[in-house]
Amino acid sequence: TVELLARTSPTFFDVLIAFFGGLAGIIGQTRIDKTNTVIPGVAIATALMPPLCTCGYSIANARWDMLLGAGYLFIINAYFIFLAASIILSVLRIPKTTELTEKQWKRHRFRMVRNTIIIAIPSIIALYTMI
Repeated sequence: TVELLARTSPTFFDVLIAFFGGLAGIIGQTRIDKTNTVIPGVAIATALMPPLCTCGYSIANARWDMLLGAGYLFIINAYFIFLAASIILSVLRIPKTTELTEKQWKRHRFRMVRNTIIIAIPSIIALYTMI
């Protein structure tokens, strides 16, 4: 269907959607009022479940081309939700379970920037080819 096919060719817009969904989710989780858990649930349901369902359909029907696109979309969504959460938790100075030394923190930041670029490049290329 159109919905399945929409999950097989991610672009940079999907990166933005995942990032801002992650922002909404982590802001909802870090609020003092913990009675509303709808925001993180919606972020997860809209960002992670559709590509995983498309992966399952692709495997069941041996549609490996669809599996690659949907798998990539899942990686985009999972990573950029993580990135948004990491940024907000750092900005809010939420204590870590293990404090990092300055050298470890620099290495961690370098890896985040490197991984962000590596994961985003194919989606930027896909967006450029759409235009």
